[in-house]
Amino acid sequence: MYTTVIISIIVFAGILTLIILIRAKYSKFEVKPTDIVLAIIPIVLYLLVTGQLESLKYGGLEVKTAFVKATEKTISSQVTPINLPIRDIEMDPKKGIEVIPLLVQKNVEGLLFQLGYGGYAGFAIVEYLAGLTNKDPFFHYIIINNSDGTFEGMSNGPALYKLLSGNRPPFSANDVATWLNTSNKQSLRRLPGFISAQDAVEKETTEKSKALERMEKLNVDTLPVIDKARKFVGVVDRSRLTASLIIDITQQLNKSK
Repeated sequence: MYTTVIISIIVFAGILTLIILIRAKYSKFEVKPTDIVLAIIPIVLYLLVTGQLESLKYGGLEVKTAFVKATEKTISSQVTPINLPIRDIEMDPKKGIEVIPLLVQKNVEGLLFQLGYGGYAGFAIVEYLAGLTNKDPFFHYIIINNSDGTFEGMSNGPALYKLLSGNRPPFSANDVATWLNTSNKQSLRRLPGFISAQDAVEKETTEKSKALERMEKLNVDTLPVIDKARKFVGVVDRSRLTASLIIDITQQLNKSK
């Protein structure tokens, strides 16, 4: 608790100083009550999320009330669609690795695999991962769907390439191809950063607080997002959720003035 207090004081002082400097640049040097509120909101948000603070009053409104209203909103507006080669190009070995430059040109953020496809080959998987990891700064994800198109899991693409290209990896690219071709879901959970469909969040119904709680539980900063049909629609990350909560809380506080 002592460490938390020290960190909170440092963060508060830093944010308040930044606000004052910005305000002084464009207007006269002064500290307004709103500056104090803006500086303390990130700290209060952290304390509320971690359960170290139950409530805090500001004017006629408790910050806890504003916090609850903000966290009850769904994550739909914070979902980031992922650019996948779904319609134009899939990760299909039969199309050849010559399509890699086209994937890079399209700023592909993830590779899509389908369980039970039967035609994946280890060498092709490595070639795709190498080409995208080394040339496409947007590439991040391995998306795995079931044969019916529903989402099964998500893994870290660059981390998988680093593992497979390292010395004495725990499994080979041929193993990964076999797991995909035979729908070996249990073995696919060994992929780095794997997040299963059970831990995905639903776009229209999951509240922000629930998404943040799940991130804390899994110790991750990004979660896959699915729709009501359990199809993959994108990802949501901790930074966007936290920023949106701060904005929502600030709006609630402004309404109480």
